[in-house]
Amino acid sequence: MGRYAMLIVLGLFASTAALKLQANRFTGQSISNYANKHNKYCVRNITNGGAMMALNALTVDVEETQGANNISLYGGSYSYNIERQPQDATLGVTDVRVTCIGNYSSLNDTVIVLLTRPSFSRFAYFTNYEGNIWFGTGDTLFGPVHTNTYFRMSGYPVFWGKVTSHQVYNSSNPYRKYYSGPTVPEFNGGTEWGVPKLTMPTSIPQDLIDAAQNGGIYINNRYAWVEFQADGTVKIASKNSSSNPPQSAYTTYNLSSTNGVIYVHYGSSPYVKVKGTVNGMVTLGTKGRIRVTDNLVYADDPKTNPNSDDMIGMVAAKDIIVYNNHHDQDRTIVGSIMTLNTSSSYTRNFYVDRYNKDRYGDLHLYGGLIQRNRGAVGLMGSPTSRKGYMKDYHWDSRLQHMTPPHFPMLFVLRKIAWWD
Repeated sequence: MGRYAMLIVLGLFASTAALKLQANRFTGQSISNYANKHNKYCVRNITNGGAMMALNALTVDVEETQGANNISLYGGSYSYNIERQPQDATLGVTDVRVTCIGNYSSLNDTVIVLLTRPSFSRFAYFTNYEGNIWFGTGDTLFGPVHTNTYFRMSGYPVFWGKVTSHQVYNSSNPYRKYYSGPTVPEFNGGTEWGVPKLTMPTSIPQDLIDAAQNGGIYINNRYAWVEFQADGTVKIASKNSSSNPPQSAYTTYNLSSTNGVIYVHYGSSPYVKVKGTVNGMVTLGTKGRIRVTDNLVYADDPKTNPNSDDMIGMVAAKDIIVYNNHHDQDRTIVGSIMTLNTSSSYTRNFYVDRYNKDRYGDLHLYGGLIQRNRGAVGLMGSPTSRKGYMKDYHWDSRLQHMTPPHFPMLFVLRKIAWWD
């Protein structure tokens, strides 16, 4: 019996030792696993923190290009770089990519954030200041609408896109109501009042000017005549006097052989006259004023062909004027229109020449209208007493995903994707 008892005791001792050894091994693995998990958690937090620092830098300045290298954080470090199309041709014109690498202990982690800087061209209607001009019965707008002040509404205007404003008229009414008669605007795309202000540029962005000088068309004369042709060309004449040029003075350019940017520069107030049929992608900009002297249309009408790749943007540091109007006749203008004139007047920014002198037909605007201060298109009245044009503004829905070449961009960035 003694021998069997001894074997039992030895067996129990061996089993206990094995269990203790296994327990020690499990404890060691648990500590190691915990340490590894802790380190992974730390490096992930450091990397995400570094990416957020890069996004903060871009919030302060959307044109920031400076990266960061080996910045200490939470016992580790991070580095990031900011890339745009000049650094990586696969990026879109408005894209910004942030790549952040974090380090902790012996571990590395990477976060990539893709952002885009939206273009002002996305708006159907945008004003920095509305002034004392009213939306009224008969006015119909499609697409996103925004003002940095508040709107004035009269009668029964109709809005089919989302309407937003930075300010509200008072605590009970976000928009000002007309003092006589009903004010019942129809908001079919929703509203949002008191949203953040969207700052406009105060001058033509330098990248648009640079593009005209490098691969585009740069005109340095006080007066320019721009006539778009349905075959994809544009005829341009320019000189320092205002008299109409002879046909022999025009030079023909093929838009497909340029980057699509045309810029007219001269002193403080060059004048550009434009009309015709646009075939291609183009942005017409000037330091001065643009007069639309006749219909401006697309060769391939996006209203009947949503896949049309014809698009124009017009940007003026001062005004864009609907000119050469005729009694009871309509006018059609396509494109995304942007004016930057800081002066507040009925005859500033986007306005109709002699808007208060004669009765015209409908102003068919297909694209978008962005202006610092709202100009006058017409005067309200009866069908026979009113002056100027009635507004028929339709948003070009392609502007959700297409932008005229080098059209001015918002001073904000929108996140598209975050990979970690």
